[in-house]
Amino acid sequence: MRKSLLLSLLLLVVLPCRAQEGYTHLNLAGGWMYKDALTANLALEFSKRHHNSYEIFSDAYKSNVDDSKNWLMGVAYKPMLTRSRNTLLKLRLGAGIGSNTEHFIGALQAGLELSYVLPGNVVLMLQQKNEGVLRVDHSFRAGLLAGIKIPL
Repeated sequence: MRKSLLLSLLLLVVLPCRAQEGYTHLNLAGGWMYKDALTANLALEFSKRHHNSYEIFSDAYKSNVDDSKNWLMGVAYKPMLTRSRNTLLKLRLGAGIGSNTEHFIGALQAGLELSYVLPGNVVLMLQQKNEGVLRVDHSFRAGLLAGIKIPL
């Protein structure tokens, strides 16, 4: 009787578990882009099987050289390249559309994201971002962002 009750309880706990699938994070990041510019990123990230994920993001960019500003919204896919116990390295590929102060713009993004998972599934991240933007003065941008992922 005791063994069957313990086994039933164990099955109720273990069966619904899926390793590293189904986490949702709110990502907040900010950083510096080449040629004296600042950028900020707000994203909603959805984790999938085998530590891969995708995100819906919004970016704000402000250049200190020519005082240009732009805003982007888009999606990014992040397949995992390698991982260790608490560290993940992901490739980040995305596309976005948006606006600057004059007209419509579009962008393609690629880069790397290094994440370190803390207890409680809070994640610290460092992101290297390369961005090709259409219809702006500085069409190629590269930068480094630091941020945090808060589980929802």
